[in-house]
Amino acid sequence: MTANDGPRYLESQRLDEITRMLTELASEVWILRDRNLVLEQLLRERGCLDEGTVDALRPAGELPARLAEERAAFVRRVFGAVLDPDVRVEAVMRERAG
Repeated sequence: MTANDGPRYLESQRLDEITRMLTELASEVWILRDRNLVLEQLLRERGCLDEGTVDALRPAGELPARLAEERAAFVRRVFGAVLDPDVRVEAVMRERAG
C-alpha cells in the first residue's frame, strides 16, 4: 500500500492534497492568532505592553533573520502538503541535516 492508496474524500488526490494544505494553513493561522491575542492581553494586564506597541515595532538585530527562518519553515509546512510524500520526507531530512 502506498500513500496514494489512502482514503480519497474529494474528486481527486490533488484536491485532497489542496484541502489538506488549506486545512493546515487555517490551523496554523488560528493557533498563531489565538496565542498572540492571549499573550498581548497578558502583557497588557501586567503593564508590560502598551496598546499599539506590537504594531509599531520595526524588527532589528537578530529578529529579521529569525522571522525569515520561521517564515520559511511555515511555507514548507503549509505548501509541502501538496508535495509527494517522498519529496516531503526528503525535504525534512535535508532540513534536519542542515
